[in-house]
Amino acid sequence: MKKIQIFILCFLLVASKLSAQTFVIDTTEITFENKLRPCLFVKFDADAKTVKKGWADYMKKNYRIKIQGISLFTDKDIVDADDVTINSISDKRMNMYARVTDITGGSEMKYFMSFGYDFFIGPKEYPNEFEGMRKLLNDFSISFLNDYYADETSAILKKIKGFERDIKKNNNAISSNLKKSQKGSGAVSSALEAKNFSLKLENEQIESKIASLEKDIETIKVKQGGIVFK
Repeated sequence: MKKIQIFILCFLLVASKLSAQTFVIDTTEITFENKLRPCLFVKFDADAKTVKKGWADYMKKNYRIKIQGISLFTDKDIVDADDVTINSISDKRMNMYARVTDITGGSEMKYFMSFGYDFFIGPKEYPNEFEGMRKLLNDFSISFLNDYYADETSAILKKIKGFERDIKKNNNAISSNLKKSQKGSGAVSSALEAKNFSLKLENEQIESKIASLEKDIETIKVKQGGIVFK
């Protein structure tokens, strides 16, 4: 009986770890130049343009590779770089491609490479090189998601601070109105009480927004914890 309980506990721990994993890299295929090509596939919470910019920045910073197809005025479906060398994948010259498209709740990325015109790197033809591609994509995903979630958290905290300033401003107005109502006539007091009621209601709505944003931060923390270093 104890063995069964231990097995169930281990299973639940593994299942929870897998469910918390923020990204998963899969092997699939993509139609490119009228043929199916092997590629790596991953999903992100960020929109496609943000991912493409992140990809271009990462490749430039870490490999001195300039990605074509994404810039201030350009946003192509497939971004690429021709005639590049990445020693962790191969010492041969290669072409690099990434198709990033928007989907509900984020984006999906398909990353593939070739040696020239029709020699595409895959798990069967070039397994070692394909594994090198997987590691590169994994490293990028970790770096990108850490930056992305940090930026998201920063933006949310900025909103919360703004809402807190609004509440403070309303509370100051409420205090001022209370003092005025004590010195004013009955009509003036009634009008100020109505204003305070409206301000208190506004504060409740703002507090509800803050609570929702704080939940968003907790969700991001869970996702940050699921960025698995492989």
